[in-house]
Amino acid sequence: MFREDKTCGRRVATPIGELAVWETGSGATPLLLWHGLYAEASMFDPLVKELAPDYRLLLISAPGHGASGPPDLPFTNAASGAAVIAVLDAFGIERAAILGSSWGGIAAVHAALQAPRRISAVAAFNTPFGSGTHDLGTRFIVWLTGLLGNTSFFGRRVASGFFSGRTRAQNPEVIEEFVAAFPARAPRSLQIIARAVLMERESLIPLLPQIQVPVLVVSGAEDTRYPPAQTQGIVRRIPNARFFTIEDSGHLTPLEQPEIAARLVRGLVPPR
Repeated sequence: MFREDKTCGRRVATPIGELAVWETGSGATPLLLWHGLYAEASMFDPLVKELAPDYRLLLISAPGHGASGPPDLPFTNAASGAAVIAVLDAFGIERAAILGSSWGGIAAVHAALQAPRRISAVAAFNTPFGSGTHDLGTRFIVWLTGLLGNTSFFGRRVASGFFSGRTRAQNPEVIEEFVAAFPARAPRSLQIIARAVLMERESLIPLLPQIQVPVLVVSGAEDTRYPPAQTQGIVRRIPNARFFTIEDSGHLTPLEQPEIAARLVRGLVPPR
């Protein structure tokens, strides 16, 4: 089972900075996993347990998070798609599917648009497809990220809007592990990413009809940031897409419901 270790992992130079990437799994079917803002690659640990026997898994630690370095400037979400391709090149993989959670889903869509011959399928979990916002609440979170992004206090504030009621009641240790990652982060780097993802994010909606690969879009029933009803309407613009809502999950569906997530991934990308 994968656990992120800051002393391990392969370093890959990409257009958005040097990324730490871990390879695990005993299967032949390549699948990249990219986590979301404020999370870690280790959020996929329960999902890795489900998929590792049948897939070759590459877990990307995003810039400003975990073992990866700070983001290169200027940072853009579109460049995250190019970073996906750089990871494929570094591991000698011609074509692979990618599963992205939230910001990772944005990177996955950009990669599929930029290099459709390199991406076989996209699984976008809890992903915002619209443009970023500059409302007072978002601006406050971005400001607070730069001030307190390396504190457990801030981690708990983020966690309060990320998890389902079931996880809060039955698995509080999952939330504690999520919060425990914050003190090791650099607030300035995290703020750069937060601003790009939450405020300066370019809308993907006009580009969705151009996606040429199969797409799985999954929402958590309790995801208050990007509610299922909002996402489902947008997904209709994607030519070859399927949409699912998973109960008892918030904004980190692959972490909260790994068995269901794995079943959906297997339907999208059957192992060979």
